[in-house]
Amino acid sequence: MKNSQNYQFKKYLIHQFEELDSTNNLAFSLAENRKIFANEIIVADKQNKGRGRVDRKWESPIGNLYFSLVLQPQIAVEKVSQISFVAICALQMAVEKTFKNQKIVAKIENKWPNDLLIEQKKVAGILLESKISNENCEFVILGIGLNINSNPLQTIFPATNLKEFLCEISPLKILEIFLEEFDNLYENWLNFGFENIRNLWHKNAYNLNSKIFVNLDKSRIEGIFQEIDKTGNLILKTDNNLIKKITFGDVC
Repeated sequence: MKNSQNYQFKKYLIHQFEELDSTNNLAFSLAENRKIFANEIIVADKQNKGRGRVDRKWESPIGNLYFSLVLQPQIAVEKVSQISFVAICALQMAVEKTFKNQKIVAKIENKWPNDLLIEQKKVAGILLESKISNENCEFVILGIGLNINSNPLQTIFPATNLKEFLCEISPLKILEIFLEEFDNLYENWLNFGFENIRNLWHKNAYNLNSKIFVNLDKSRIEGIFQEIDKTGNLILKTDNNLIKKITFGDVC
C-alpha cells in the first residue's frame, strides 16, 4: 500500500494511492476506526482485489478510475440504496459533459441497478456498502470504477471504455468533474428526497418501456420495464399483466 499524495478538491479530501487491494475495503476500515470521515476519498491507480456487486471481481489495471467516497448522511436505513442512483446520475452527467467538451456523440445510459452504459456497453459500476448500528446509518462507502483506457474482455454484459470513443481524460480529472455533479445532486436528494433523482434517472434509463430479462438468484424473469419505484426497486410488467417488484437482480 503506497500512499502517493493527499490533496483537497473543494470540500473533498482525496487520499491517492499507487496500489491497493480495494479502495472500498480500505475506506470501510478507516471509516469504521474513525480515521477518515465524510467527504474523504480513497483513490487507487491500481487495485489487486477490486470488487463489484456480489463480490464479483472488478479488473483494475492502471489507467482507469477507482475510488471510494465516505458519506455520513443522517437518513433512515431504507434510503441508503438511493445513493447509488444519485451517484450514477452524477456519473452519467460527468461523462456526458466530458464527451460534449470533446465533441463526442454517444448514447450514455443508466442500467438498473447501478451501472453506466455507453452505446449499450458497460463503462462503469457502483459498489455501495454501509455500516448500520441499531438501525442507524453510521456511514456509507460509495465505490465507483470507471473504465477510461481499458476494459475487461470476458464479461457477463459487454464492456467498453472512454478511450474507445476517442475520449482523452485523466482519472483524477474526471473524478473532479464527477464530484462537482455529485455534490449538487446529493444535496438535492438530502433536501428534497428521491423524486427529483428518480425522474433524472428515468431520462437516461436503459430499455425503459421495453421488454427486458432480469436474472434473479436462481431464475430469470422477463417483462416490460415500467419504472423504478419511489425506493428504487425495478417495476416489471409480465406478459400476463402481473406487476413484479424486483429489489435485486441483473438486467440483461
